[in-house]
Amino acid sequence: MNRLLINTANDELTIVLQNKDKVFSSVINSKMHHNETMLPAVDELLNSNNLGINDIDEFGVVIGPGSFTGIRVGIATIKAFRDATKKRAVGINNLDLLFSLAVSQDSEIDTVAIYGSRDSYFVARKVNDIIYKYDHNLSHEELVKISNGKKIGMYVNDDSLNTFVVKFDPKIFLNTMIESKDEELTPVYYQLSQAENEKLKRGEIKIQTASKEEVGDIIEIEKSSIKTNHLSQTDIENAVKSESHSTFVAKFDNEVVGYIILTKTDEINIESIAVKKQYRNLGIASSLINHSIEYARTNNYKTISLEVSKTNITAYLLYEKLGFKTRRIRKNYYENNLDCFEMSKSI
Repeated sequence: MNRLLINTANDELTIVLQNKDKVFSSVINSKMHHNETMLPAVDELLNSNNLGINDIDEFGVVIGPGSFTGIRVGIATIKAFRDATKKRAVGINNLDLLFSLAVSQDSEIDTVAIYGSRDSYFVARKVNDIIYKYDHNLSHEELVKISNGKKIGMYVNDDSLNTFVVKFDPKIFLNTMIESKDEELTPVYYQLSQAENEKLKRGEIKIQTASKEEVGDIIEIEKSSIKTNHLSQTDIENAVKSESHSTFVAKFDNEVVGYIILTKTDEINIESIAVKKQYRNLGIASSLINHSIEYARTNNYKTISLEVSKTNITAYLLYEKLGFKTRRIRKNYYENNLDCFEMSKSI
């Protein structure tokens, strides 16, 4: 098997060639001028192995996160090779690659980071034995907090962090490509666009009690959510009108963009929460939860609780950040036999 891999997402240009059972590599500090140096470097590596582009059986490219321009250059090149040769091409997430490199050199590392822009970082972290890639940039303060003093695997040294600088290993790069199933080659850009940030600044998120007229909006949000168990239309209709529940919606420019349903017993339980896809990572879920905590406090409840799938790392980390702690693990809680964490917060 002959494979050609390219990484243009970092400052250094990295090219790896597998020629049957031998692996060759080229690392060039081109300072992000990858569009000028990449093709000559590929030609040189191929020619030195008496290969042409048509001799390659499979292509791989790092699809991000990282340099916006570099990612586009790499993907465009590999797509051109793929289309010209009719061979398979796969995408490699840069955080998956960095994590693989880091743990191969220090098994205790559970957090890796790539510097983004405006003092922010692309981050991956092992949570509940799952490699979780944050789908938005973390600030320096957030990265320090989640790393909890432990070493952070990075491509370059960062004096402001406890950095472990990983060394490039072409075989790890190759293994990460082989394990990848991504053939879409879609760029990974985690930072919120300027338009999204500006849109949020121009408006205000309002949280209010849900009305019967907003049931349809809640149902549509629920259908598109990534939760393990979805509520039925009847469940939602009953929650809005039932005295044993309290349902709140988040509205932006008079549009329902999220909701939360609370069940009232001897404590408040968050039965369901979801946010419209295009409004995620804007703090709306946090606002809904904080509103619910204040609602519980105002009504003299001492505890607020919830259940979250062991595999829903995004939600788990949000709840943890807001002060919820794991009360117990409930085995086979969901229909697909997934375990859940029962979490609670004292008020």
